[in-house]
Amino acid sequence: MNTLNRYYPLIDDWAAFETILFEPLPTCVWANPLRITAEQLAEIFTTEGIDFEPLAWQPGGFQLAPDFKPGHHWAFLAGLYHSQEAVSMLPVLLLDPQPGERVLDLCAAPGNKTAQIAVQMGNRGTVVANDINAGRMRAARQTFERLGLLNVTTTTADGGNYPPAAGLFDKVLVDVPCSCEGTTRKEPIIVERIGEAISCKKSGSQKALLRKAVQLCKPGGRIVYATCTYAPEENELVVDAILRQHTSVRIVEADIAGLKMSPGITTWQGQALDPSLHLCRRVWPHHNNTGGFFIAVLEKEGQFPPLPQGEGSRVSDGVRAFLHDDLPPETDAMLQTALQRHGLQLDDLHPNIVFQPSRWRVYLTNPDHQPLTAPEPEAEGMIFLNIKSKYPKLSTAAAQWIDRKATQNTLDLDESQTRAYLNRERFDITAAPGHLTGRGYILVRYRGFGLGVALYYPHQDKLGGVIESLFPKGWSPVKT
Repeated sequence: MNTLNRYYPLIDDWAAFETILFEPLPTCVWANPLRITAEQLAEIFTTEGIDFEPLAWQPGGFQLAPDFKPGHHWAFLAGLYHSQEAVSMLPVLLLDPQPGERVLDLCAAPGNKTAQIAVQMGNRGTVVANDINAGRMRAARQTFERLGLLNVTTTTADGGNYPPAAGLFDKVLVDVPCSCEGTTRKEPIIVERIGEAISCKKSGSQKALLRKAVQLCKPGGRIVYATCTYAPEENELVVDAILRQHTSVRIVEADIAGLKMSPGITTWQGQALDPSLHLCRRVWPHHNNTGGFFIAVLEKEGQFPPLPQGEGSRVSDGVRAFLHDDLPPETDAMLQTALQRHGLQLDDLHPNIVFQPSRWRVYLTNPDHQPLTAPEPEAEGMIFLNIKSKYPKLSTAAAQWIDRKATQNTLDLDESQTRAYLNRERFDITAAPGHLTGRGYILVRYRGFGLGVALYYPHQDKLGGVIESLFPKGWSPVKT
């Protein structure tokens, strides 16, 4: 605790603060409104005997027991909910992204806040998720696919030097890498490697990231700067430096009903800071049974002039065929074959856009998506169809996304079959529904929700057959 003692003057109840740092952090999740309502998710938890409490300040959010493993539950794997630390949900609530907007998450990995943004925008508009760490962004893509997100473009670039060619954004989230002092409840070892020296070392890159966010934000737009640390060197002092450099931005109120937050500080170690920094917000763990966090909401003054007609609406240079009519004939045939297998038609994808950015994959994105020309996107929208083999296969994300429209070659699983499927095991079925048309790909469901794709091998001499799970290895839990 010695490394945190310098915050003693900032904390109203030091004993309570010290005590809660050694208590387990509650598990929190939010319902994915693209797939399920909060009421339906609450019903699933109730039916399965999972204790929960709604988060009063987060619509669709729930707090569960600390020992609950959300990533092992079938509803998580079906994309019905996402797990995220409660305090980590705050920046997106304050960013307030709206359908149709163009939003940048400058330091996106591991992707939780990007997912929040995309879902809150109703799978509309454009969300650009960037991070300098390519490996972490690949993991984030799994989250975007599992939740059925069509409106996310991913890039891997240095956020502090993000190219101006990316254009301007309505909203920019800057949840910067930091010393992570606020995460000690889940990672106690952090206490041993934090301190003033580390915080000062990180502040340079944090200023560069916030400076770039200001440059990329439209006049009249909003920027949210966030950290999971208590250090003023990474929080108020960073914002103070940007306010001195950019007179075009101002701090605005950052309150959330039902959540206790403390004001930002305006002096530190004898240094006077911008008085408006009191509008920033600090979240101390003992106030709401959360981790620690800092948030500053900035707005850029002025009004953004309308874009020239057609600007910002074209598909990136790497995409040669983006509308169905422009797909190569062989790809179009494979797409229609894959859809017809499940009683689906091209109209079932309307109004979304099908495009083929690579030889082996077909993607799906929303119609008002405005991808980038720079930096070059790594992925845009959802992987919809894999065409590497002779028989085209819907991706797991596509199967979950379109499952409710499928009318044939679908199979409803029971609890034990669902467990086997999610663990990538084979299992037998003793009877087959009449709409299974023979050997091949089928879509599997549990309790009315799509789980993904499987291979069906009918028995030759008796009823039923064998189901081979094709659930992605990277998604599958050790145990469900």
